[in-house]
Amino acid sequence: MTQSGFWRNANQDNRRIALGDHAVGLSRVFYLFPQGGGPAGSFTFTTFTALKPHLKSRDTIILSGVLKEQAITPLGVFDVTVVGAANRPRQATSGGVPTGGGASWLSPTTPVAATPLIQVLEQGWRFENIQFAPVAASDCIRFRRMETAAIPDASHGAVVGCYFSAGGVGGHGINIGECTRILVEDCDFVDLGTGTAIRNTADGGIMSPTYAHIVGNRFGRGNVGDIVCALGNSVIEGNIFRTLYATSAGWRINLDGGSAGNQVINNYITDVDTTIALGFKKAAAADIWRNFVATVVDPKVVVPA
Repeated sequence: MTQSGFWRNANQDNRRIALGDHAVGLSRVFYLFPQGGGPAGSFTFTTFTALKPHLKSRDTIILSGVLKEQAITPLGVFDVTVVGAANRPRQATSGGVPTGGGASWLSPTTPVAATPLIQVLEQGWRFENIQFAPVAASDCIRFRRMETAAIPDASHGAVVGCYFSAGGVGGHGINIGECTRILVEDCDFVDLGTGTAIRNTADGGIMSPTYAHIVGNRFGRGNVGDIVCALGNSVIEGNIFRTLYATSAGWRINLDGGSAGNQVINNYITDVDTTIALGFKKAAAADIWRNFVATVVDPKVVVPA
């Protein structure tokens, strides 16, 4: 990628793009600029819906500005990366009006009720460096799996370095459905209220989610639930949980309904409960739990009830 100016005079002449700390190998780059101002040419769009028919596997989408849309990824398109063109993900609005810059994905003015911002249908999609705020009673990102022609399998997806904040009442962050090997890394989840940061709900009864990796995230105050997933053979490590169980009726980590083989290790928990019983629930007795609490120097090696 060479540039003789900024955005408008960008000339795409190779198969790699560098955007801040994000360097991505790709086939093509598309620009999603909801308020306009992107590079001139046929690769620039203002809505995901308009961009969608042009996507092929291994494409990259650069999002800049404030996108207010509910969308579904195309069938037969894999390994697409959607990355925010912002130094740090933030809600770039004031009173609901875009302020310029940023990379936000928010609810439309009149949303379809209880419908995610983006539903992922195929494998390998990645979302990076974007701020999301959900529609009421639904998810920001919904990975789906039914193994049908209409809803195949969105396993092996990734959400990295994103920021999930308050939106509609009871809105959630990420729903990994029944998918396998979903990565959630280096994300912030703040003020989701009665919603849950990371959860799973069933689609076609294929299986419970497995081999998830939830690593290095920060769960801020204001979430009733942080991780409520029926996981199996998954790893939850190096996360920070700031909400005290005593101030909330929800869960910090609840793996109930999952299968064995989970490791919940080296997480940092604000609660002073030395047995790690409040706000936590295992999937299986053989799971490994080894975590740090507020008032104890050594990690607590305790599998909750």
